Amino acid sequence: MSSLWVLVAGGLYAEVAVITILLLPFIPSRVWNRIFKSNFIAWLSSYASFYFNSCVVGLCLTVFEAWRQVRYKNEMYHEYKSDPSNFKAGTEALYLMKLFRAQRNLYISGFALFLWFVFNRLVRLIADHARVTAAGEASLAQAKSASEAARRLMSDAAAQRSGDASNQDSSALRTELDALKAKLETELTARKSAENKLEAIKRQAEQTAKEYDRVSAECQQLQRELTALTGEGASKKKD
Repeated sequence: MSSLWVLVAGGLYAEVAVITILLLPFIPSRVWNRIFKSNFIAWLSSYASFYFNSCVVGLCLTVFEAWRQVRYKNEMYHEYKSDPSNFKAGTEALYLMKLFRAQRNLYISGFALFLWFVFNRLVRLIADHARVTAAGEASLAQAKSASEAARRLMSDAAAQRSGDASNQDSSALRTELDALKAKLETELTARKSAENKLEAIKRQAEQTAKEYDRVSAECQQLQRELTALTGEGASKKKD
């Protein structure tokens, strides 16, 4: 195998190894996205299209060269078999070995070209998946913060409504309390007035009782005087 096909085979094995590592399920896409965003990979990404197109052109040339060799070896083999005089077992094995090597080189270059497209597509999908995952996590965090803010606003609104309701209840209670105070003051005023009237009646009753006692005493005094006068008149008549 010439150095060209050794290089192509090494590239094929490297592609298989890298794709296998990229497909490992226990390595999340965030890790690959962090690796892809590193300074070295970012520097390589600036020339990614150039590298990709160059490799595609080189692999296409190797595929074409391998196909040309397969066709050439196949024509030589059929030309050799068409002449029975030159047909020998050892020579046929040599031609078949050369044809096999040409076909092997065609398969290697073809698979290398195919896996190069697979590798490029896989890297893009992993990067897109990582970006979508990061955007989803950011959206989820934003939605959580928005829900928390909405919950706080709802709780504040509920507290404000309860505060307004309590203020209304307080106003109603204050109004009722003022009415009760006014009624109590009215009752106290009426009670005080009744007590004053009762005191006046008591004083009037006491004065009436005193006047009655005085009048009774005067009446008794008059009765005694009248009795005394009546007794003196009777004694004068007897004389």
